[in-house]
Amino acid sequence: MFSGKLWSGVRMIRHGQFRSVFAMLNGLHRLGGAKHAPTAIDLFSGAGGITLGLAQAGFDVRLSADISAACGVTHQRNFPRIPFLQCDVSRASADSFLKHARVKPGELDLLIGGPPCQGFSILGRREADDPRNGLFRDFFRVASKVKPKVVVIENVPGLATLNDGLLLQQIGRSFDRAGYNADCAELLAAQYGVPQMRWRMFFIGWRKDLGLSGLGFPAPTHGRRGIGDLVPNHTISPDDMKGFVSIRDAIGDLPVINSGELLSIYDGKPTTTYQRLMRVGMGRRLYNHYAPKLSPQNLRRIEHLKPGEDWRNLPYELLPRGMQQALRKDHTRRYRRMTWEGIARSIITRFRDPKSGEYIHPSQKRTISIREAARIQSFPDWFEFTGNYSEQYEQVGNAVPPLLASAVAMELYRGLTGAVKDSDPVKSRYKFVA
Repeated sequence: MFSGKLWSGVRMIRHGQFRSVFAMLNGLHRLGGAKHAPTAIDLFSGAGGITLGLAQAGFDVRLSADISAACGVTHQRNFPRIPFLQCDVSRASADSFLKHARVKPGELDLLIGGPPCQGFSILGRREADDPRNGLFRDFFRVASKVKPKVVVIENVPGLATLNDGLLLQQIGRSFDRAGYNADCAELLAAQYGVPQMRWRMFFIGWRKDLGLSGLGFPAPTHGRRGIGDLVPNHTISPDDMKGFVSIRDAIGDLPVINSGELLSIYDGKPTTTYQRLMRVGMGRRLYNHYAPKLSPQNLRRIEHLKPGEDWRNLPYELLPRGMQQALRKDHTRRYRRMTWEGIARSIITRFRDPKSGEYIHPSQKRTISIREAARIQSFPDWFEFTGNYSEQYEQVGNAVPPLLASAVAMELYRGLTGAVKDSDPVKSRYKFVA
């Protein structure tokens, strides 16, 4: 699929920005693993956002694993040389992962994963006894047997405050019992070139016998603030968002389509650095540019909204019955139309539904397409999502942005290869209590 076109547009990148994108371009030929590269296993891999980020950074990804058969098909389409194990991690043995990854205990460089986070998210019910929360224990069970040099857990920031921080401290103790020195921090994807205001919590633990700690948290490449300066659920000034990739920068080149329509051919050229990077190696063929089919009532609502407007700008008779009595200060993102110059909100699995958030296209009468959501997640256009449309929504919405994963992976690579041996303490609102 890739040729000399792979490098077209690279000269246009400003020095010091899109460093993780350089890694993406350099890493595409490594999607099956390079000799002597640090090795990795990706658990709870989903469609492969972390897997892609690891490969982009130069890791030899020995195995990806997830319970979803649909994710397995997408994985095979995009990573034909990386083994995929469809399994329930809570029932799988650590020995099975060692066997499929072809490593012995203590040999693996990196074990990484994002256990399902619905039990912790502020968008969910935040139940401490949600059975999905127990998957953290299964992750540490595997880590204790595999004994990698570094263990990384990715999740939502909301877990840090669940049960007044009890879960956070349980995770810290689990790292310690497993033999790891760990730190955690909230990373904002927009600060790493992802066109999206998406925060993720990263826990990074280094095996104690290595004498390392604090490594793996990458300095932001976009905007003017550092790690921990911008936090979820707090207003961010326009000045602090300068340098972030806008919605126009991200998806402005994709063809016009209607609700319920699929278009498979580009009809224009990329016009921004980000668009060029997403289209590297592509010809005319376009994947996953399908706009969800909406009801006539929702189409009437969307038609009424201007960029930046939301449900509060709809006539009373167009409001859903359940929102006719809602307070004007509530649900301010529902039925909101994007603006071209804005930064996209966090992509969720329900991005097809206009009442779920700010997912209405800036100028067209529809919600964003699967490809547009994938672009906002920083998946390059060659990455094709498979399965029915519902499965594709799930895969895109649940994914870790590859550019964010790549930025973290590059710092881990430096630590594992000895390029860096110490680091300043990461700025974080949360600390583990010994």
